[in-house]
Amino acid sequence: MSAPIILTLAFFVFLMLGVPVAVSIGLAAIAGMVVANIPLSFVVQAAYSAVNDFLIIAVPMFVLAGVLMEKGGLTSRLIAFSRSLVGPTPGGLATVTIVACTFFAAISGSGPATAAAIGSIMIPTMIKEGYHKSFAAAITSNAGGIGVVIPPSIPMIIYGITAEVSITGLFVAGVIPGLLLAFALTATSRLISKRRGYAVANPDGRSLKAIGAAAWEARWAILAPIIILGGIYTGLFTVTEASVVSVLYALFVGIFIYRSVTVDNFIDSMSYAVRLTGVVLFVLVSGRLLGRILTIFQVPQNFSNLMINTFDNPVVLILLIIVLLIFVGMWMETLTQLIILTPLLLPVAVSAGIDPIQFGIMFVIACEIGYSTPPLGVNLFVASEISNASVEEVSKAAIPLILAEIGVLLLVTFVPQLSLFLPRLLGFIY
Repeated sequence: MSAPIILTLAFFVFLMLGVPVAVSIGLAAIAGMVVANIPLSFVVQAAYSAVNDFLIIAVPMFVLAGVLMEKGGLTSRLIAFSRSLVGPTPGGLATVTIVACTFFAAISGSGPATAAAIGSIMIPTMIKEGYHKSFAAAITSNAGGIGVVIPPSIPMIIYGITAEVSITGLFVAGVIPGLLLAFALTATSRLISKRRGYAVANPDGRSLKAIGAAAWEARWAILAPIIILGGIYTGLFTVTEASVVSVLYALFVGIFIYRSVTVDNFIDSMSYAVRLTGVVLFVLVSGRLLGRILTIFQVPQNFSNLMINTFDNPVVLILLIIVLLIFVGMWMETLTQLIILTPLLLPVAVSAGIDPIQFGIMFVIACEIGYSTPPLGVNLFVASEISNASVEEVSKAAIPLILAEIGVLLLVTFVPQLSLFLPRLLGFIY
């Protein structure tokens, strides 16, 4: 049998044996190397090239910044500001959750972190106000996913490294789609809340005075994305430098302004960032090794040619890519699918007329949907744990929200300007 077939069989065998996905990828790649008589020193070369990238520093830094800002008291102030903005609307607390997740997304760069930070406060509040616990969890799970679409975004960094496209361009491209997702989730949740008669968030009404007071109280939290993203977009600092600035800003606010960051929770934050970074680096190494082996045997080229020759209609081809991304997102961890599928699907998408930056946004939105779809939706488990609702209950309650997100994905796919207008305006696409 050929090396690619052995590699594929080994991958699925390891998966069925319960071996973690990242480890299965690496072992399968090594099995393919042994069959093809490729020196094992190639593993060391691939591992070094995978992690020898200045941009990777941004991953642990953005994770650490998000955790520090949560522990520093910024989350509760963002929620209070979101309450003042929402005012007396049907199901207002659901809207507050979505708005707060959108704000926090511009700080954390992580879907599960956003769901956990906002959900730990908003899910118990919604349940107390009469919301069904599965609906409260579903709102938080889906809204938390916005954390990977609105910049900064850890999956965008990984996609940018893998696809060799501008990460700053991806960040800019994610702004409008991220806001569209927030709008779609808000509209859907309001329809459901109105039908079920859920309580309003702020029965006293909305006033400029209240909004101003809440904005002033949350000013340090609101300034965070302005400083971080403003610095990136104006060229004041790179994405990696921005990640370090975000950590320094979180420490400054947490220690000197709110005085909420202690030695203990700083150590906890560092530990969490290190653990997550270790997972990311391991996936990157395994994925780079697999990608190199597949390239040697021209698997991406052959797969691309097969797809293009089989489906000559670009619309059909694009729809098949979307279905594949959503399906794989249900079964595979986000960073793993980005590293495995980007080399395979990007050439196909480009042949169908999709810009690499647009495809990156499509891919990240599909990953965002995967956070809330069983069986491996990470946000589902986070929200389920907080709400004490079963994953099955939360999954059922999330169906209308997922359909709304799929609608946004299709919109971004077939209206390229939604993701490409800002990058073109700022000179990232010519």
